[in-house]
Amino acid sequence: MTDWTIAVCIASGPSLTAEDCDQVRQSGLPTIVTNNTWQLCPWAHTLYAMDRAWWSQYGERAKHFAGNKVTAVRGAKVAEHVAFQHGRNSGYGAIALAAKWGARRIILLGYDCQFTGGMRHWHGNHEKGLGNAEKIRNWPNEFARLQKRMKSEGREVINCTRETALTCFIQAPLGWTLAQPLSLPAAPALPGSSHPKAASASPSMAPLSA
Repeated sequence: MTDWTIAVCIASGPSLTAEDCDQVRQSGLPTIVTNNTWQLCPWAHTLYAMDRAWWSQYGERAKHFAGNKVTAVRGAKVAEHVAFQHGRNSGYGAIALAAKWGARRIILLGYDCQFTGGMRHWHGNHEKGLGNAEKIRNWPNEFARLQKRMKSEGREVINCTRETALTCFIQAPLGWTLAQPLSLPAAPALPGSSHPKAASASPSMAPLSA
């Protein structure tokens, strides 16, 4: 049984590095990766991609990913359809999915929400037929609304992305964040989850602050 109390979401921002991903792998925390980031993190627990077009183009390659393959849209042959409030981009959806599965602290990587170094993704542009973050200017406001929801549910989101335009989440170094204990109260996974959560850490541990 996977304990989702603390989870990591790794998106495809240009500042993401293999070294970052390896730190997460060594932590053993359950990890959701979005879109092509499964190629940097083949050990991740879950691959989430929102777009049906992405699954059409990359599904044959991604079917070799050993973890769960999840989408919020119907019609992706190699992925399981899961119904939840997934937002308008896969990075948002990964956070919401971790929350659905019971995460109390969600650590972010690859959430640049900007064209760092002029790049749109760590892997370069998608192949023809897919979007390349054309609506990126809308994302900070969408994530700000998501943060309000996470806070109202008693969840903590920490952005450890190297270069980021997001200011709505706590920002902290990755290594330090991975080492912090959790003191937020335990909560069950949301209704409809297929991933029940194990017990939380001791309530005597001091929480992080912004």
